[in-house]
Amino acid sequence: MCKKLIFLVSLALVLSMAGNGWAGASKPIPADGAIVEDTWANIAWEGAGISFDVYFGDNFDNVKDGTADTFQGNQTTKFYIVGFPGFAFPDGLIPGTTYYWRIDEIQADGTTIHTGSVWSFSIPGKIAKNPDPPDGTEFVEADAMLSWTEGFGAKLHTVYIGTNFDEVNNAAGGSSQAPKTYSPGPLEPEKVYYWRVDEFDAVETYKGEVWSFTTVGAAGSPNPSNGAVDVSQEPILSWKPADTASSHQVYLGTDADAVNNATTASPEYKGSKAAGDETLDAGQLDWDKMYYWRVDAVYDADPGNPVKGLVWSFTTANFLVVDDFESYNDLNEDEPESNRIYLAWVDGFDNPAVNGALVGYENPPFAEQTIVHGGMQSMPLFYDNAVGNSEATKTLTSTRDWTENGVNTLIIYFRGNWKNAPEQMYVAVNGAVVNHDNPAASQIGIWTAWNIDLQLFADQGVNLTNVNTIAIGFGDKSNPQAGGSGTMFFDDIRLSTAPAPVGKFLLFEEDFEGVVLGTTVEESAGTEEVWTNIPPEGWSVDNSGVPGFGDPAIDGVTEWAGWAFVNRDWWFTVDPQGRDNFQKSQGAIAVVDPDEWDDSTHPPGYNVAEDPYDTWLTTPAIDITGAQAGTIQLKFDSTWRPEFDGDYHQSALITASFDGGEEIELALWLSDSSSPNFKPESLANENETVVINVDNPTWATSVVLTFGMFDAGNDWWWAIDNIQLTGFPK
Repeated sequence: MCKKLIFLVSLALVLSMAGNGWAGASKPIPADGAIVEDTWANIAWEGAGISFDVYFGDNFDNVKDGTADTFQGNQTTKFYIVGFPGFAFPDGLIPGTTYYWRIDEIQADGTTIHTGSVWSFSIPGKIAKNPDPPDGTEFVEADAMLSWTEGFGAKLHTVYIGTNFDEVNNAAGGSSQAPKTYSPGPLEPEKVYYWRVDEFDAVETYKGEVWSFTTVGAAGSPNPSNGAVDVSQEPILSWKPADTASSHQVYLGTDADAVNNATTASPEYKGSKAAGDETLDAGQLDWDKMYYWRVDAVYDADPGNPVKGLVWSFTTANFLVVDDFESYNDLNEDEPESNRIYLAWVDGFDNPAVNGALVGYENPPFAEQTIVHGGMQSMPLFYDNAVGNSEATKTLTSTRDWTENGVNTLIIYFRGNWKNAPEQMYVAVNGAVVNHDNPAASQIGIWTAWNIDLQLFADQGVNLTNVNTIAIGFGDKSNPQAGGSGTMFFDDIRLSTAPAPVGKFLLFEEDFEGVVLGTTVEESAGTEEVWTNIPPEGWSVDNSGVPGFGDPAIDGVTEWAGWAFVNRDWWFTVDPQGRDNFQKSQGAIAVVDPDEWDDSTHPPGYNVAEDPYDTWLTTPAIDITGAQAGTIQLKFDSTWRPEFDGDYHQSALITASFDGGEEIELALWLSDSSSPNFKPESLANENETVVINVDNPTWATSVVLTFGMFDAGNDWWWAIDNIQLTGFPK
């Protein structure tokens, strides 16, 4: 039988097995989370049951529990029509609605039921969405072009724009247009603009939401930033002034509409601030409450008609902030607003013979602005215990009553590095010392909460109602001894009524045991249940960089034409050569094996130097909303055997993409011994557990991981198993 025919027959078998190997319904159509641009749908699935119970509705809990009227009946077919006359929801599915569905699979005995997952799809809404510039954008250029995503079924669009919210909100009778872009003409500087897009679908007009943006020169850049959380209960609000304003009027309150509509006669009005004084002491605010604020720009030419600002928001913390490191700046020390971090946290700079600590960087920015736990900055602290001890001390000017609101725990977030010397870390409050339980805490490489019971300080005589100083140090404070050095980062020092979570929790795992393995095509042809090129559900494989991809006649050994999923023990026997060293793995594993791939025909004129072997394996989007920033770790078992010569240079790359953004390198392994990223051939690397810090930023809600091999040819292999993503809970 020719190779191509073998491939097609095997592929059909694999697909058949994929459809029938799962316990319960699988492979929903539309895909889970899909957008369906119609008012009806033909939902379908795969499964091996004798019949299926169908649940469908617009309430997740009802579908999950099978309550209300979500049960649509039992049937033997694997599809179901909704939103069409004569079927369920005969009046059509409603635009702007998310629908949920579940398929329970009834087994051959008639009693065993595999309860299905709840899937969903959405019908787009009728109103315009996704404005560009996005709602609330600051400092838009004068020649900006407005655009948006049209509402479902829209044929024409009517745009309203102006500098008065009420006028734009109440406008009517505008001219319609077909394009989904609009040029408002030159925009005035230092203004707040409001705009709205109404959609017409040839039957009805759908009024849009009112969006807003500011132009270049307007008041903006609020601090706390718009939407900020865990803000101090005694915040100093600040903003960038409007370029030519003589003063600014400030409003603050707990009701968004009240702040938006407030005048200088309203209780929300907090006063006028002259140009050059763009700060407001908000006073004592409530714990854990959302506040709204607005800054209007006042001009000498027309002081009675200030330019009304956008409404911003922030939420106060449910803890007391000792230091979140956000207030430090790089201004010259002789400037009135200067607040350099090393002046607030006094280190050993002036007394290096007895104190080996240095706070901040030598050049601005003095605070760390990349490795942060929360906000935009953290404190870098360098310790060198060659002199016996290293310590940085802050004298408190606020948050000195450590009994307020019943707080009982001091929380310090820290991050070290495995390369640091394992010096004892301690905190001293009014001179009373508490050591960290882990003498090697300085080597912990992810953001970690250190919870200290305040009673430990009280027991040493500290008056918790009058705390004057807090110090962080390394070594034995009472008996200094020469030791090592390292670099630490500290952030979000706070007081709470409960300890912060410290244990890791599982965000995602994949051991490939759910992959349905089929029959081989070329490698040990005809061997059953050992191989597939179909990844786990939600994963994707890009093998387009494999020479000859798509043509089984010239794609090398078909099983190894990119990432494959195989029975580990079968792979060990294919051509051992050390593959069987991968004892940390079990069952099904993910493999990329250009060594075995090279054992068959390649494209005519194939030149590995010009057309290397590249393949990429990508996870589904992983929800990380529950993890603290900077605490996520990737862990997986791996076997890596590289080869390097003049023609091919086996390389591996692991990346992370947060919220659909650019890919960020997590690890780069090269086979070139002259490279700092060289990962050599060794028994240790052929059976290891790899741990990588993912460094999730504060704003990220999801992450996609990609594992790639590139620049390969007749090299060796890389295989992975037991992937886990963990983080510390918020």
